[in-house]
Amino acid sequence: MAMSDAEINKLIVKLRNKYSEYSKKNPAWFNREAFEERLTMAFQNKMNMEGFILAEISNFEKIKSKYEKKKSEKPFADQVERIIGEQLARMKKYPEIRFHPKAGVEISHFYGALTDFTLHYFDVLFVLASDKDLKDRLMQFEARLGNFAVARGKLSCPRIEDHIAKLRLPGVPEIEIEKDKNDYLKESAFLLHDIIGFCDELLDSRNPEWENPLNTSKLFVEDQRKKRIIQIFAGLTGYGAIMKVRDQALALIDDFRLAAFQRQG
Repeated sequence: MAMSDAEINKLIVKLRNKYSEYSKKNPAWFNREAFEERLTMAFQNKMNMEGFILAEISNFEKIKSKYEKKKSEKPFADQVERIIGEQLARMKKYPEIRFHPKAGVEISHFYGALTDFTLHYFDVLFVLASDKDLKDRLMQFEARLGNFAVARGKLSCPRIEDHIAKLRLPGVPEIEIEKDKNDYLKESAFLLHDIIGFCDELLDSRNPEWENPLNTSKLFVEDQRKKRIIQIFAGLTGYGAIMKVRDQALALIDDFRLAAFQRQG
């Protein structure tokens, strides 16, 4: 049964109110003036007003549905953008070593961070190592760190030189570069986790000497580097220094999202 004029007019009023409500939220999506122009034209052309208003309601609901969907997506997009921004801020706390124009931000900052850790944190453990077993294990860690960090003259460390070679290959797929970068981060994370485990062993051991203030006179490194190490470890005992090294290794893992990369078993 066809609607009466009164019923049609009620629907027109309701739709006008909806356009008024939603045009305040987004006038570009909900253009009330355009609706009024269509309504006037329908009256002037003596159109079937029941069919017209039902079509207009259907169109409004479709626009509203798209708008609500778009609106719900924006907070998610904003959240993603915020997370990415926070991640960049955490990485950029560390020194950046730009070893190649094509190198990504993440690997450049991680290489800088791991180099800084090697030069200014890890070496303090040699001051505390009094027996041969500890010294031998530290030397093994030092050799492994040397593969992943610290430039050698004009050359980067060996593993970064391998990545540079990959970047220089003509036509190398981006996915290959990404895979090589991830392999570098993963292997470095394994090493950092191993160093954290080593520090935990030291912290669990009973060595009365490490309860005393750290004796930095046993540091045999160049002056500028020594000054920085002394500044970082000022006022700490041997055990405090071990904890400082452990915390810095853990900070690198956390800030570069590498917690999942641990050796199994």
